[in-house]
Amino acid sequence: MDSVATQHHIWDVLGDILLIFCLAGFVIPFLQRIRVSPVLGYLLCGLIIGPYSLGLLQNDMPWISAFVITDMNLIQILAELGVIFLLFMIGLELTFSRLWELRRLVLGLGSTQIAVTGLIIFFLALQFENALPTSILIGAAFALSSTAVVMQLLTEQHMISRPIGKVCFSVLLMQDLAVVPILVLVGTLAGQASGSLGFILFEVVVTAVCVVVLIIAAGKLMLRPMLRLLSSSQNIEWLFAIILFLIIGSAFLTHSFGLSAALGAFLAGLLVAETEYRHEVEVIVEPMKGLLMGIFFLSVGMATDMATISQHAFWLPVSVIGIFLIKAFVFYPIARIFGVLPKRAAHSSVLLAQCGEFAFIIIGLALVGDLLPKEDAQFFLLVAGFSLLITPLTARLAPLAEKLVSLGTTEHHSENTEDETSQGNHVIIGGFGRVGQTMAHILENQKIPYIALDNDGAVISQFHAKGYPVIFGDVRKMELWSRLKINNAVAAVLTIDDFSITMSIVKTLRQKWPFLPIVVRVRDVSHIKEYYEAGATIVVPETLESTLQLVRTLLEQIGLEGEDAQDIIKKYRQKVLS
Repeated sequence: MDSVATQHHIWDVLGDILLIFCLAGFVIPFLQRIRVSPVLGYLLCGLIIGPYSLGLLQNDMPWISAFVITDMNLIQILAELGVIFLLFMIGLELTFSRLWELRRLVLGLGSTQIAVTGLIIFFLALQFENALPTSILIGAAFALSSTAVVMQLLTEQHMISRPIGKVCFSVLLMQDLAVVPILVLVGTLAGQASGSLGFILFEVVVTAVCVVVLIIAAGKLMLRPMLRLLSSSQNIEWLFAIILFLIIGSAFLTHSFGLSAALGAFLAGLLVAETEYRHEVEVIVEPMKGLLMGIFFLSVGMATDMATISQHAFWLPVSVIGIFLIKAFVFYPIARIFGVLPKRAAHSSVLLAQCGEFAFIIIGLALVGDLLPKEDAQFFLLVAGFSLLITPLTARLAPLAEKLVSLGTTEHHSENTEDETSQGNHVIIGGFGRVGQTMAHILENQKIPYIALDNDGAVISQFHAKGYPVIFGDVRKMELWSRLKINNAVAAVLTIDDFSITMSIVKTLRQKWPFLPIVVRVRDVSHIKEYYEAGATIVVPETLESTLQLVRTLLEQIGLEGEDAQDIIKKYRQKVLS
């Protein structure tokens, strides 16, 4: 009998996984075609297939069980893996040097936002006759925002590498780190920990520092040599297995010491980002991360009890709107104090105004520790879940917030242009045709900031509506290049077909900015010498390069080693371009 029951359970689990694959492979792409974001699509699907909607009809209509998921344990495990993989990918997109550059926003803006927002919500909770421990926990839980939702929205809007993305990421990273002392606080209030709160927090911080230093030191010392040793294998499965081991192993290690599992995955991503295997790992992990994150959003929708929402028809929307307003209006002045420009501060304040996924964990632990009555805990969980549910819609108000803070200012155009560029290390693309668009897509994937300009209004409108940092303008006007922070740019790329226009731009750029790397794309080799004489750093003939890549592929196909074929192509290129 036990084996039969186990077999039935396995097929139930496989049925749930089959339904998830169906949603991810068919329903979500269809919703995207009608301009519904994947985040909102997964949330809506979760509402429909969850135990509180179609699940209620299973007893009357058994056939509907094929379209329902009621095993919340499986979903929660997969959703937690989604958050872990998300943090790994975030770490993979960073380096330790870039993280150090963000320290002011992470430690300053992030910690201040948590403290001020938490205190305000704490005092408001007290006014509604909540107990002191309850008010403390609600303030701490609701001060946090959703890393999963916000980072996904930033990715969809092509803003992850732009200034607004950096501000949001810095705050979210600090919030993820703050989960550790908050969970300690929950245990202390529940009487599960002995000793004073100050001593316990000190002990946790010391433990956290030791564990983080241990992981970083071990990774720095052993990861790169280990990957190089194993790379001799001809099967790509080894890298897939090692990455899974690193992600789950690091998450398990930090979790076993009472820290956030997501923190361990983030550290693993940082370590892999320092190796030459980073890009291959991104290709391997990205589809899995996307699917698991979709399951996370699915779980939020499934956990939303529509019947309970009707019982709080007044206070639920009022509470959710109140949370959004409080967090947005608190964040904006704090961001301004830390030097964030008005439009960026306004945009970020709207994106970060929801409750976070860690609110579910904090409130759940508070419920287990008898710090919250069950009815109150259910209400607060609804507030957190509903705020996540409507975030894809409220995020569309961010451009309106930008316009509101721009009213009455005289620097509207200047700041608008600055918002499209980073404070430095960005690329400026002159001409946004086929080549410029291809380059932009690659820079997007590598999280390299850029700004593109073109005078084709139709093309600019099309891509700007999708969130790409492109602006309308005449590339021959040097005033426009100046507004694009060209002094801080790492390179300028010209993809214009007209020889005389390109030549004029190269000469002027070289005269005004003598140390700026200038990359010029040309169709053939006929004007290469003139471009170099005008000041171009690199000239890339499109037809020649495509032919050389074809020949290289041919040489490798007929038996030459890759390095030998590359040397032959390199020598021929030097001969033609010399």
